[in-house]
Amino acid sequence: MAKLKRILAILLIIIAFPVALFFAACSKGSEPPPDGGNVLPDEQKGDEEPELLEGYDISGVRLSAEAGKADIDYGNVSFKAMQYTDGDFSMKYRVHVPEVTENAPVVMFFHGAGERGSDNSAQITTYNGIKTAIENSDRLEDAFIIAPQCPGTAGNSSPSVGMKWVNVGSWSDCQYSTTEIAESEPLEAALKLLKTYDGLYDIDNDCIYATGLSMGGYATWDIAVRHPELLAAAAPICGGCDTSKWEELTDTAIYAFHGLSDTIVPPTGTQAMDSHLYSYGNMEFVGYEGAGHDIWNDALSSEGLDGRDLFDDCLFAHSRDEKN
Repeated sequence: MAKLKRILAILLIIIAFPVALFFAACSKGSEPPPDGGNVLPDEQKGDEEPELLEGYDISGVRLSAEAGKADIDYGNVSFKAMQYTDGDFSMKYRVHVPEVTENAPVVMFFHGAGERGSDNSAQITTYNGIKTAIENSDRLEDAFIIAPQCPGTAGNSSPSVGMKWVNVGSWSDCQYSTTEIAESEPLEAALKLLKTYDGLYDIDNDCIYATGLSMGGYATWDIAVRHPELLAAAAPICGGCDTSKWEELTDTAIYAFHGLSDTIVPPTGTQAMDSHLYSYGNMEFVGYEGAGHDIWNDALSSEGLDGRDLFDDCLFAHSRDEKN
């Protein structure tokens, strides 16, 4: 009898163990996903379509945490590793989510051509200026900071090869036409990403800002021109632009930076924008005498702004509601 009881006890343990695992898994699956877990557009706050970027379909967008990637921390700003997927297109990105999300501003940061790929790190670790900007600012930690990484070319690990934020033929094409060149797939994805965050959080739609360098400078100008009602302020750094659409920018604050001896992306596009917008008083141009292309660390570190901080004193000083 004792032997039979032992056998029955062992059988109960064998049966109970997988049952317990099953119920534990069900319980875990019923909990809300952790911060950075799978996020679906149907989990948006409220039932209404996000207000931003009417016409951009985000029904297929999926956001997920990138497994095995640690946060990147600069002071109180912590960048989580995430992935955006929409159909067959995917893009890595880093995001800082502020402690208080309600009515928080959003900063979109666009990297240059050399940081393309899928490591989900280079776009915010290559430049000392990003770390310095965060250390200098009292307000960046209170903003969403979204830093997408433009995909490289499949099968090619070189960051110098890949997709573009703006599909110009050459980086020296510092003046191009947004009528002739359609919005690129990576830039459209970045905007869909922004729209998705508008649905997930109560962000301040009047306080959305963009900055970027080189190829990312192109992206910043491109968004400002194609979506003139979106940005409160923009800081394009050594990028090219569609100067024919300058009238679209008269209600957007622009802080532009360029090396005056830049031969990779000549400053003529930025200078043309400055000449058009000068009389409106909404554009400030910092030109670095004798400097070439790589002036982004100076720009992000606020050098050339006479003691003002690029984010706290310049970009964040503007809101779309001041124009309404």
